Amino acid sequence: MSQQSLFRRTAVRVAWAGGVIAAVALIAGALAGGGAWAGAAWGALTGVLLTVVTVIALLIPWDRFPMLASAGVMVSFAAKILVVIGVVLVLGAHRGALAPGWFFCAFAAVLLGVTVVEVVSLGSGSHAPSGRPAGNNSDDKT
Repeated sequence: MSQQSLFRRTAVRVAWAGGVIAAVALIAGALAGGGAWAGAAWGALTGVLLTVVTVIALLIPWDRFPMLASAGVMVSFAAKILVVIGVVLVLGAHRGALAPGWFFCAFAAVLLGVTVVEVVSLGSGSHAPSGRPAGNNSDDKT
C-alpha cells in the first residue's frame, strides 16, 4: 500500500469516526433536552470542524511537496487552534444557554475518537517508518 493510499484510507476512517461520534453526541443531547442539547450541539460542531481540518490535512498529497510535508503538521495544528479560538469567541455570547459539561463531553468524545482512529489507522499501515514495506528485512545479516 502506498503512503498516499494509507493517508486517504485514514482520512475516510477519521471522517466516519468524527461524524458518527458527533451524531451520537447530538442524539444524546437532544434526548436530554434544554442546555444539554445546546452544549452537545456546540461540542459536536467544534469536533466536526476539527475533524474536517484533520481530513483535509490527510488528503493533501504531501509526497508531491516533500519540502512542505513537515510544515503540513504545523499548518494543521495552526488551523485547529484558529477553529478553537473562533468557537470560543462565537460561543461567548451563548455561554449561558448551554450546559458546559455537555459541550466538553461531546467535544472531547469527538476529538479523542478521531485521534485514536487516526493513530491506529496510520500505525497499522503497511509502510515501515523508513519507507520500506513492512517485513522487508533483506539487509539483515542473520
